Amino acid sequence: MIRALGIFLLCAFAFGEARMVTYTATSTVSQKDADEQAMAGLATQIRAHVSAAHSTQKSEVKNSKSSKLNGQYSESIHVQTELSLDGIELEHQQLAKEKWQTTASFNTDKAASLLRKKMREANAKAHTLDSLIHAALARHQYDIAIDAFGEMAPLQLLHQRAVADLAIFEPLTKADDFSMDLFALQAQISEALAHLKISPVDSVPSHVQNNTLGPFTFRVQGEGGTLNSMTVLAEQGKKIIAEAKTDSNGLAHFILRNINTFQGSHEVIFRIRLPHFGKRKSQTEYKVTYTSDEPSCSYSLDCMGDGAACIAIENFLSRVGFEESKKGKKLLVKIKTLDTQVFDGGPKKIYTVQLSVSIRGEGIHFDQQLKGSGSSEHSAKSNAIYKISSQKIPQALKPLCK
Repeated sequence: MIRALGIFLLCAFAFGEARMVTYTATSTVSQKDADEQAMAGLATQIRAHVSAAHSTQKSEVKNSKSSKLNGQYSESIHVQTELSLDGIELEHQQLAKEKWQTTASFNTDKAASLLRKKMREANAKAHTLDSLIHAALARHQYDIAIDAFGEMAPLQLLHQRAVADLAIFEPLTKADDFSMDLFALQAQISEALAHLKISPVDSVPSHVQNNTLGPFTFRVQGEGGTLNSMTVLAEQGKKIIAEAKTDSNGLAHFILRNINTFQGSHEVIFRIRLPHFGKRKSQTEYKVTYTSDEPSCSYSLDCMGDGAACIAIENFLSRVGFEESKKGKKLLVKIKTLDTQVFDGGPKKIYTVQLSVSIRGEGIHFDQQLKGSGSSEHSAKSNAIYKISSQKIPQALKPLCK
């Protein structure tokens, strides 16, 4: 019987002549034991039949015109390389009673060919993105350029993993480098973004009315004049509370509702969305100071439920204008998990939960069932909590305000 398997082998860094490598193992324990011995022996065969060329490989990679990742990779690859050998064939042969034999075989030519295909595909996609970025920069469509550049790094990582695996079988040359110079491309984008500027169009509202602040209108300009389709973010307390894209006239419009409405003075920062390497400057953001005379709404929380969900409740109530305080009125929150499901989403699992939330206090009676999903059960519960109605909860908790 022949079947294809994928296993991970930790191999010493080396080169070798591509060929079919085989290893046969016999076990008196089980067929599974024979399989494992054969695959372990195959790994040893690969190590034994490739000749090391550490210094050559290190020089080739380190002297490439590629990115910083290649430099880091060149320092570590001579120690060990993690290689995914997809396509190992196991052939079982029937022997005498209570004896099992397995022959494992691996085609290094085929493996190298598949790795080079991955490298070519990564480079081809990178070239497509590079063309898109340059066209977007020429048209002053900086949001498109920023998003396209964000797709480059995963392609570079994919390419370099393939290079690390290929180094097991073949010597590498500069032709195997990632074809895009991301540092140069990043510098071009940074230069274009250096001319961005945000400014208010009309007088800026400075007082909260009915838990609302606004309207605001901001103009975004660049080297080519006003810019459309640029993303502007509204930020308070290092949290993004709203975002808007500029229209054909380069204008972004806001009415803020999810803001701090406690009595006193507060700040909101409106800023142009920049990539992770973009430097925030005074000209790319605008600070608004406002005041609120809204009644102070505070509570003393007694939460029964999952810790992550209780923290999410506090964060949510803070977002809608309720402050946790020892001097506040008592608020009892009960969170029950009604259902939990786990889905296999490929590399990561996806958790979906259903919760019931009950909030009680003096003159307060609020119940809601919620659903949420996330990469863990805790994050799924937190995401469910944030789906509490932000319209109904302020009215339900009005007795907390004074």
